[in-house]
Amino acid sequence: MSKIRLGNTQLTGANGIRAIACLSVILHHLAQRLAMPAQKQWLQEVQSVFLLGNSGVSLFFVLSGFLLSIPFWSAYLENEAYPSIRTYAVRRAARIMPGFYVSFLVCLLLVWRLDIHTEFLWRRIITGFTFTSGFHYTTFFPSDLNGPFWSISFEVFCYLLMPLFMALLFMLSKRRSFGKAILFWIVAFGLVLVANSLIHQWFTPSEDGRGWEFGQLGGAKYWMPNYNPIGFFGHFTIGILAAGITIAIMQRGTAIEQLRKFGLFDAVGGAALVLAGLLLWRMRHLGEFDFSFQHQPYYFPVYAVLFGIVLLSAPFSLMLGRLLENRFFRFTAKISFGLYIWHYLFITLIEMYGIKDYRYFGIVDVWRWLGISVSVVAISYAAATISYYVIEQPFINWSKGKPFFRRKQTATHSGKAA
Repeated sequence: MSKIRLGNTQLTGANGIRAIACLSVILHHLAQRLAMPAQKQWLQEVQSVFLLGNSGVSLFFVLSGFLLSIPFWSAYLENEAYPSIRTYAVRRAARIMPGFYVSFLVCLLLVWRLDIHTEFLWRRIITGFTFTSGFHYTTFFPSDLNGPFWSISFEVFCYLLMPLFMALLFMLSKRRSFGKAILFWIVAFGLVLVANSLIHQWFTPSEDGRGWEFGQLGGAKYWMPNYNPIGFFGHFTIGILAAGITIAIMQRGTAIEQLRKFGLFDAVGGAALVLAGLLLWRMRHLGEFDFSFQHQPYYFPVYAVLFGIVLLSAPFSLMLGRLLENRFFRFTAKISFGLYIWHYLFITLIEMYGIKDYRYFGIVDVWRWLGISVSVVAISYAAATISYYVIEQPFINWSKGKPFFRRKQTATHSGKAA
């Protein structure tokens, strides 16, 4: 993902957060394969933290809310027209659909060729292709082979809700102000919490067959309604609020320069990162929903708020933004969608048809686990790189009015890119 520039300020740090989110999710799935009781005590403590890497999913939602709302916030606060919804929709579709559809089709082909029994197959196929799988536990996981697909439906739902709320904000505000807009989104956040509470009250599944011991469908039934699209828009909304504050700070111009020189934004953002790490360490032995509001996952809203603070601090920092924009993080961020939608498929196939003990808490030897896991990461990076440059980037270029495959620009006599 390229850096976004507003005025003289770049939205640095977003690549780092995306990379952290992606790598923590992958580490979570890899750590599940190491037999914790067989390890030394110190390693069990480390593994307990690694197992909380699934909280990276929350960061994806916070980051998407932050980045996607920036053009809307900018237009609102600068008294410009509502941004083109057609452009927004085309770019979102181009970013998500090609890569996801190819990965989903590969999973369906493998289910057919390997004759893997799948419950509610056609229902899951239809809801998978239409990004509506997250509304019922029987379709929550579109593919038995690729569990992380579940969040794509939630994310697309948030893509739809955000511009609708923004349209309402634009209509209600004859005289625009930052205060009114922030209050609007705080109220919207409150409405999300109310709706989420009603979902728990009205749509909690029965206890029959509910739990991971009943397989993937039982796990989905256990997760819902703690995991539901409305609730996850709460994570998304925290990113939206962070974006609004960021744009407001940018409009202050030279007024914030002194604070920047004093390192205030580095201190605030760095403290938020440290607190997020300490939160995971503190939660390492607790249950999934032992520390959260409304039984939402990923320590909601504290964990999301802390990374929202990092996102709004990094663009104005002296060091934090640059540290988060290192070369490895930038590349990982670029191919992160491919990493997310391919890595678990490789883990599943290795478990089913390669290394039988590469299952939940199955590998006893930590060095053997490490070797297999490094191989999974390497294969995933290779697949994600191919996915980005061959499948995803051409459609991203098309959505921006550029040729599908762009030739590398040549230098002019002045030394600048042509």
